[in-house]
Amino acid sequence: MSKATQINQVLHSYFEENKAVQLVLAKDMMPYFILAGVFEKDTKNGLPIINVLKRLDFKNQLVVIPFAIAERKTASTKWYFQRVKFKIEPKKTLKKENNCKR
Repeated sequence: MSKATQINQVLHSYFEENKAVQLVLAKDMMPYFILAGVFEKDTKNGLPIINVLKRLDFKNQLVVIPFAIAERKTASTKWYFQRVKFKIEPKKTLKKENNCKR
């Protein structure tokens, strides 16, 4: 399972359990990510998750974590997670139908 998938699962669970929360600082989610095994430990107040978000942002792939938003300033970026407006559905498998008669 990819790190982005693990992060999305933790965030989905967090927002499901905390219905009143709309926005949370990315670094404040580190204890949840550690408990879920996404990261081993927190270094420098949220640096592991911030590095993942920066890397995805640099590669223009931030869309893989739909919860992530960036508050860009001239000197720095503050990272948040917000409640998504849509549900993340598990991938559906297509069933092949065989309508051919032989």
